Amino acid sequence: MLTGLIISECLPVFAVGKFQGVTCADLKVETFFSEIIDFHLEERSYAFFVDGRSRIQIHPLLPRNQQYPDEPIFLDIKSVEISPEIYSVEQSMQR
Repeated sequence: MLTGLIISECLPVFAVGKFQGVTCADLKVETFFSEIIDFHLEERSYAFFVDGRSRIQIHPLLPRNQQYPDEPIFLDIKSVEISPEIYSVEQSMQR
């Protein structure tokens, strides 16, 4: 069964200063970023998420892999954003 991208968060558990174990949670990226996915302020507004290498993680124009719809497709943000402002946004992210 394919699940798509998952974010895992793990934290140690202490009781009275003594290590007791670890607790973890897995969350689908799609669930974690549902606020981004569902964001619509105005008719032509949307939100997107890119990683530190300018690869799109969530974007309304990101194509779906038809054979494996939950598996990621990594594209550079400039492949879907045509506005010249994306270059300055990308440069500010890399600072």
